[in-house]
Amino acid sequence: MKRRLCIFLAVMFIFAFTYPVMAEEQPSVGIKVVDLLLVRPMSLAVSSVSTGIYIGISPLVFVLGVGEPAARVMVEAPWRFTAGRYLGDFNHYKDNQPITVVSE
Repeated sequence: MKRRLCIFLAVMFIFAFTYPVMAEEQPSVGIKVVDLLLVRPMSLAVSSVSTGIYIGISPLVFVLGVGEPAARVMVEAPWRFTAGRYLGDFNHYKDNQPITVVSE
């Protein structure tokens, strides 16, 4: 009897957390693998280079008065694309903002 109850509770627990996720359209496994093995490492490299360049030019951009917009484009946007979205989702960040929008 305890075994049946444990199995029943385990199945209910699994469905309780996966049902809302199953209602949304999920990326295919192939897209997730491509994202994990190709896109994320390249995005990590580009984000690192972009941040390094921004650090190098930051005194100049602050003197010119475009420091904050430059930081959003060169630092925030690449890092959000690298780590701020679900695996395989190229359209939205985790906070449901579209990829083309840099948050303010």
